[in-house]
Amino acid sequence: GQSARHLGMQKLMRQAESRVVILRNMVGIDDVDEMLQEEIQEECSRYGNVQHVIIYQEKQSDDENAEIIVKIFVEFHIKKEANAAVDALNGRYFGGRLVKAEI
Repeated sequence: GQSARHLGMQKLMRQAESRVVILRNMVGIDDVDEMLQEEIQEECSRYGNVQHVIIYQEKQSDDENAEIIVKIFVEFHIKKEANAAVDALNGRYFGGRLVKAEI
């Protein structure tokens, strides 16, 4: 009822205020190396002041041979910078891959 709707609205408001951009399909598992974090930070600093870059390798199931997807979390100093990065990177090709960027 009412409380569930209220919680839903709170979650949406937090999303709208977020300074964190999630980049999907920017790189494959084979592209993850010690240089990647620096490359992402450099690329994203064109849109604002990057606070943190976290590269997360997410296994899609408990199966031994499960696909692993790479998600990159980029935290900006202010929300406006995060929005600029999403606008610039979402739908763009990076190394032949179609990037999905969202808050």
